[in-house]
Amino acid sequence: MGFLASKVAVADGEGPWSIEPSLGVSTEYTSNPLLLQTGGHSESRVAALVDLPLRYDTDELEFLIRPNGRFTDEPGYSALGSNFEHLDGAAQFNDELDNASLQAGVDRDSSLYFLGGLVNHIGVARDTDSTSADWTRTTTERSQVQLDAAWSRVHYDEPADFDQLIDYRYWSVGPTFAYSLSERNTIKLLGSYGLYQSLNGATQSTSESVQLGFTRQLSEIWLLSTSAGYSRSINRENTFIDFFGFLFPVTERSTQDGTVYMASLTRQGANFNFTGSVSQALQPTGFAFLSRQDSYNLSVTYIRSERWDFAVSAVWLKAVNPQIISAKSNYTTEEFTTRYENIAFGCNWHWTPQWVISVKANRIMQQYGPPTVSATSSGISVDLSRKFLRAHY
Repeated sequence: MGFLASKVAVADGEGPWSIEPSLGVSTEYTSNPLLLQTGGHSESRVAALVDLPLRYDTDELEFLIRPNGRFTDEPGYSALGSNFEHLDGAAQFNDELDNASLQAGVDRDSSLYFLGGLVNHIGVARDTDSTSADWTRTTTERSQVQLDAAWSRVHYDEPADFDQLIDYRYWSVGPTFAYSLSERNTIKLLGSYGLYQSLNGATQSTSESVQLGFTRQLSEIWLLSTSAGYSRSINRENTFIDFFGFLFPVTERSTQDGTVYMASLTRQGANFNFTGSVSQALQPTGFAFLSRQDSYNLSVTYIRSERWDFAVSAVWLKAVNPQIISAKSNYTTEEFTTRYENIAFGCNWHWTPQWVISVKANRIMQQYGPPTVSATSSGISVDLSRKFLRAHY
């Protein structure tokens, strides 16, 4: 997690514990928050923002626990990303040869934020428990080995008469070997294994991939990272066949295989930052199996002065998802495609070192089918937040 990336020096006499709370209020207008093809209507919201990061920081160990949330004036999960409550934690350990980190979270979000208008156009609570860990060991002056592992469990708080979303758990593990050819060039060998299971035991997917990666430091501020390889997923579906009035359990199998890849170009400067990436991967979703996703991402930030900074982002996503025909009895699935685009512009005015006014405008476009359904939505939000001075204990 990025919030452990930088350390803040602790003055003499101050303890390793610190807290830096932030409180705010947000107003939002959205023209079609449910992404309805017909009958869409606008919504406006007022929300309270809370962020309470508590840190423990020493030379070798960093620890963070971070309660944060957004609470709207109208309870529920109907608007995009409306309410959320997160409790996140992270720890990081460093020495001369090893770097290890652990992250965990207990979160509640809106399913509509993750799945758009693909299901009920209403949105339900999406509860997520997650844990991830990574360990890096420097073996020689030129080589490193890394091991990443992650686990998550997702539950959708659906009404009793609605059964389109599937609760699931997913865990993955992936080793990486990196070797520096020179000061600027590094090659990598990446492997991964993942297991996706619906919590009711009806479906399961196991996925494996092997990729070869290459990283080049183009200059002091420009970095190019690429990887490409082969992925294979084996899907299992537990269902029943009717034989003269008797139901017999059977397991149906199918496979997904093909190319997976990632390429990114980043610029990290004093005032101007740029990130562009393209990728194809298998991802867990709220449907029966893994989703094959192609994505393009662009992000630009510019710090004009101590008071003003700006950001522009664009996301294009194409996902091939398994569609559930019946989720209560027989699991019959067929693939359907969704396309999602999100263009956003934002700026921050640092009124004082503690007070910040943020404005963000975005436009969302979504298309899915068959049959083809298209919807768009435009929105604008204004946030006022106050960050309190960090207190050490």
